[in-house]
Amino acid sequence: MWSDNETSIDYLNYIEVAELICDMVTDESLLPLSVGVYGGWGAGKSSVLKLVESSLSKRSDVIVIEFDAWLYQGFDEAKTALMTVIASELMAKAPDSVKDKALDLMRRANKLKFLGLGAELGLAAMGMPTFGFVSKMLGSAQDVYEGSGDEKDLETIQDGAKAAKAKTEGLFRPKDIKTPPEEITAFKAEFSAVLQAMGKRLVVFVDNLDRCLPENAIKSLEAMRLFLSMPNAAFIIAADVDMIRHAVSAQFQGASPRHVVDYLDKLIQFPVNVPKLGMREVLSFLCMLIASRSGVPEEKIETLRSYLIGSIQTSWRNDVELKRDDVIAALGADAALAAQIDMAFRIAPILAHSKAVGGNPRVIKRMMNIIRMRHATAKRRSMQLDEAVITKLALFERCTDEAAFKALLDLINAAPNGKPQLFEPSQKAPIQVPEAFEKHRTFVDEWLDIEPSLKDVDLRPAVYLARETLPLQLKSKSLSADARKAVGELLKIPTLSSQAALVTISKIPTDETLDVMQELVGALRQNSDWSRKRTDLTGPIILAQERPDSAGVLAAFLNQIPGKAPWLQHMLKGLNE
Repeated sequence: MWSDNETSIDYLNYIEVAELICDMVTDESLLPLSVGVYGGWGAGKSSVLKLVESSLSKRSDVIVIEFDAWLYQGFDEAKTALMTVIASELMAKAPDSVKDKALDLMRRANKLKFLGLGAELGLAAMGMPTFGFVSKMLGSAQDVYEGSGDEKDLETIQDGAKAAKAKTEGLFRPKDIKTPPEEITAFKAEFSAVLQAMGKRLVVFVDNLDRCLPENAIKSLEAMRLFLSMPNAAFIIAADVDMIRHAVSAQFQGASPRHVVDYLDKLIQFPVNVPKLGMREVLSFLCMLIASRSGVPEEKIETLRSYLIGSIQTSWRNDVELKRDDVIAALGADAALAAQIDMAFRIAPILAHSKAVGGNPRVIKRMMNIIRMRHATAKRRSMQLDEAVITKLALFERCTDEAAFKALLDLINAAPNGKPQLFEPSQKAPIQVPEAFEKHRTFVDEWLDIEPSLKDVDLRPAVYLARETLPLQLKSKSLSADARKAVGELLKIPTLSSQAALVTISKIPTDETLDVMQELVGALRQNSDWSRKRTDLTGPIILAQERPDSAGVLAAFLNQIPGKAPWLQHMLKGLNE
């Protein structure tokens, strides 16, 4: 099994991208600076950041701070969260001679945080609590104001006020609160003074912006503007550029496509795209995944990594071939490991050119993890099923669609002893394939020729593994333009009788229905408040009704919500019917 997290070990020659970024952020003539590391879901953006961090950590004149925008969503005001994190890190890393300046900066950030509390600040001014006590207090306060409150409600208000007072003590010095613009000007001056006194430049990594709700994503970007007017500061923002532009469009209603593009282009001075994997990169990645879990000594794995990186770097010459025998020799592979390397060489071309994979390393890694899990399950249940056979079927599942894969499983189940005629073609007649295969015919023909041959193999155990356990739910997050637009529109549908929703759904490509529903469910997860009726659920309900094959995804999510309010129970009942 392989971790799904980012890594600081370079398998794909991302070091060239990382070195380019390091050159920019350490060039004083370019500061202040913003660099955008662009790529889709799973493309390797966070791994590039790790490599940049590893390189910058060796320099004594750089302070690296990581800011995960998604982590702070729902817990803090987006604009002040960035300021607070930066101030806290500088406070922690400042030498004793600069502690006082860093402390002033921290207090200034806390003031701005307090000023940004909005409604909570107003409640606090009336003796009501903040910092998590508001939601509890509002119910009791409403009861009191309406005359239905009891002694318990009054105790709740009093206890909350005491807790708020304790929480806010020490937040800032007992000085008059200035206006936010005045405080921001003071913050900028103190920030510059701290960096100058430390003799450092600041590099901030901003990751997971594309996981945030549009409002939070935009507020985080706006917060960066404050620092981009200061010397000795650089921001490296990792994001899916299409998702950020969607956030801009959603946040600024009525903005033209040109303004949406211009907004991000004006904020990001140097865009850097994570390279999409070609055939050689896919093959190298597969070989490294296999080698890293093979049990061979680390020095041999490093020898292979150096060889593969060199092969990628010289791929432009087209005269340096990546050879199977060289990979096996570098690892000193035994027969079992050599067989896995052979499979990597067979499937790499298909994975590299498959639209369903899109040269995405995370998709490849997850597919390999599913293969390993299925193989482990097969061994525990004494199924006579080779890992190469499991790999070949998983490749079909990943690179076609649900209808085609179901047709393949049905062929296997209907065939005597689980050996369909598809794998035993007659020389007298062409191969007959199910209709669901037709739009994937080129892939199917290539797939049938890949070793191992499935002739005379009882594939019923493989069907069980694929259908009953560990389904390969690995659809790409790269939606088409129509599907992505549909996601945004369906989250804004006001009523279940909306004709606009039907028009939107009609434009969703059939093979992207499940992907769209999964995106919608992901958006629903961002807001955990199900106490009152929500309009963002209306569109997904209509999609489930119009495209029943997607209803299961929505129902599974809604059934997990604890303590369902009556309105939600009613909607769920209608969905299940």
